[in-house]
Amino acid sequence: MQELVVKPHRKRIMHLDDVRSIGVIAHGLTDTEQITLSQFTHHMTNRGSMVRKIELPINADELLDKYGLPKPDFMQLFTSYHYDVLIDTTTGSDLYGPYVTLNASSSLRVGYGGTPPATAPGTSADKPAPKAYLNIYDLIILGNQPYELSHYLTNILEYLVMIKKS
Repeated sequence: MQELVVKPHRKRIMHLDDVRSIGVIAHGLTDTEQITLSQFTHHMTNRGSMVRKIELPINADELLDKYGLPKPDFMQLFTSYHYDVLIDTTTGSDLYGPYVTLNASSSLRVGYGGTPPATAPGTSADKPAPKAYLNIYDLIILGNQPYELSHYLTNILEYLVMIKKS
C-alpha cells in the first residue's frame, strides 16, 4: 500500500457538468444501498456521465489474495479505465476501497472520513477513518453522523456543483 500511495497522481477537480466518467467502489452493500447506488447511476447517466462500479460482495474470499486484498483479475476490468471522479464508498478499516482507489486511474479520488456504520466489518460508531486516507484521497467527505450512502453521494454532488466552471 505504501508503494501505491507514493505513485504520482495528477489530481484535477472539475465542475459536475464536466464530469464524463465516474467509478464507484463498493463492498457489501445493503439492499437499500444498492437501490441508492442504482438511483445515483441512473441520475448521472441522464446527466451524460458513464458510471462503472466494482463491488466486492460479503464473504467473497475467492476474490481476495492471502493478504485480504482484491486479486488483480477481479480488479482488471474496472481499473483499465480512467475516471474523472472515483468514489470509494467503503468506510472504516476496510483496505479493499483504498487499494482499488490506488490501483485505478482517476482525476479526483473521493473518500469518506467520518463515522462509519456500526454494522461495517471491523468498525464501531466511535472509530473514524484512518489518517492514512489523507494520502489517498483528494476530497474527503467528513461526517459526524453514522455513514449513509445517500448523504455521502449527495454531498459529493453538492461539492462538485460548487466548483467554478472552466
